[in-house]
Amino acid sequence: MLIIIPIVPKSSMADDRIIVSVTILPQAYFVERIGGDRVDTRVMVPPGASPETFDPTPLQLLNLSRSELYFKIGSPNLEVEIRFQRFLQDHGKHISVVDMSTGVKTLKEDPHIWLSPAVVKAAASNICQALSSADPANTPYYRENLRSFLTDIDALDRRIKQKLMKKNGYVFMVYHSAWGYFAREYGIRQLAIEEEGRPLNISRIRAMISLARKKGIKTIFIQEGFDEKGASAIAREIGAKVVKVNPLERDWLKNLDDFSAILKVALKP
Repeated sequence: MLIIIPIVPKSSMADDRIIVSVTILPQAYFVERIGGDRVDTRVMVPPGASPETFDPTPLQLLNLSRSELYFKIGSPNLEVEIRFQRFLQDHGKHISVVDMSTGVKTLKEDPHIWLSPAVVKAAASNICQALSSADPANTPYYRENLRSFLTDIDALDRRIKQKLMKKNGYVFMVYHSAWGYFAREYGIRQLAIEEEGRPLNISRIRAMISLARKKGIKTIFIQEGFDEKGASAIAREIGAKVVKVNPLERDWLKNLDDFSAILKVALKP
C-alpha cells in the first residue's frame, strides 16, 4: 500500500533542498545521481503500478503542485503525464516542467525511453541543466555528479555490448513491448505477444507459437504486474521458460546489467 504524506511547503522546511517530482522510480535514480543531497525527490507512480494505466489520486496531484521541478518522461501519448500536464496548467504554473527526453528520437507507442543507456545520457544532461538553472550556486556540484553518472553509463554500455556481442539481429520474445529502445540500441529485435494492450485470442496465441518455434525461442520475458497466462500457454507449447523482468526498478544501472546478462543466455542459437 502506498502511504502518501502531504509535502510541507518549502518555506517551512528545515533544509533548502529542491523539491522534485518525477513520474517513475528510475527517474528518481537519475535525479538523485545528479542532484545528490541537494534534491528531495517524489515519485508519482508508485511501485507495482504501470505509468501506462496509472490514475493519480487528488492528494498525489496536490503533492505534485507543491514541487519546484517536475521531470516528465516525455514520451508522446503517455496518458498519466498528459493528466499531470493538464493539472499543472491550472494548479502548478509556478513549477518548472522539464522534458527528460528532449533531443531524443522517440518510438511511437513505446514510452519506455529510460531503458536505453544512450537516451539516459541525454536525459541526465537535461536533468543537470534544469537543476543548475534552479540552483545556480551549486552548478559545479551537479556537473561533477553528471560526469560521474555518465562514466557509469559508458561502462554499462560497454558491458552490455560485450554480453550481446555477435547477437546482432537476434530476436527475443516479450509479453509486453517494453524493450524497444534497448533493442534498437543494441541491434536486436523484440517480438511482443500483446498487441497494444488488446486481450489475447486463440488466433494470436497460435500465431505467436508458430513464430516462436520458427525463431527457436526458449525464453519469454514478462513484466511484473502483467497477466502471465498467455505467455505461459505459449511457453508450454514451445518448451520455453517464462522469466519476469521489471523495467521500473529504481536501481536502473543494476537493472540493465542484470537484464542484459539474462538476455545473453536467452539469445543463444
